[in-house]
Amino acid sequence: MQAQVIFSKRKTISLIITDHADLILRVPFGTDKKLINKIIDEKKDWIERKINEIKQIKPVSKNSYQDKETFYYLGELLTLKIVNSQKNSVLIENETLLLSLKKQSKPECILIKWYKQQASKFIFQRCVYYANILGCKFKSITITSAKKRLGSCDFQRNLRFSFYNILLDEAYIDYVVVHELCHLFYLNHSKAFWQKVQSIMPDFKQKRLWLRKNFYIMVSSL
Repeated sequence: MQAQVIFSKRKTISLIITDHADLILRVPFGTDKKLINKIIDEKKDWIERKINEIKQIKPVSKNSYQDKETFYYLGELLTLKIVNSQKNSVLIENETLLLSLKKQSKPECILIKWYKQQASKFIFQRCVYYANILGCKFKSITITSAKKRLGSCDFQRNLRFSFYNILLDEAYIDYVVVHELCHLFYLNHSKAFWQKVQSIMPDFKQKRLWLRKNFYIMVSSL
């Protein structure tokens, strides 16, 4: 199995499957080649499964931000309608995404900015809600533009979420939020971590599987 090995000052070994289905290993300086091969062999099934998932993803045409194109928002497909205006704004009316634009404004920039604002407000609310249920506290929330990582949590209790989460139905956003909040208890994916997730979200496995199959397709439209 072909793999690109990158040596660095890091203390742990990580495996990454790129969007092009390439395998990359990031390893500490001085890591023995036999150990690298052993890890690849041990993770062979996982690597092959991930590569197959990526190869099975159907290409999606990227929107050009014109009238009558469809965009996801909280799991619903909305039809874009662009109108000239004295100020830039975005409103949802029934199943229409109404984008008001000033002259020379770029629809993509305005819409992405709006998505980020909505993601920030919505995800913060869900984090507060589930943090109260779990009895935990986070330090900060940052909204990112990551296309592959839905969320992350660091040892300083900082949470990061991709704004692309706002494309998802609320139930799937809740899973991402619960997942990251549970990392405040376990900064790993141990059995105890998954039990914590399951205690709040019994059907987390189905949600996780759905996201693996569909999230990239939704993101690709923007």
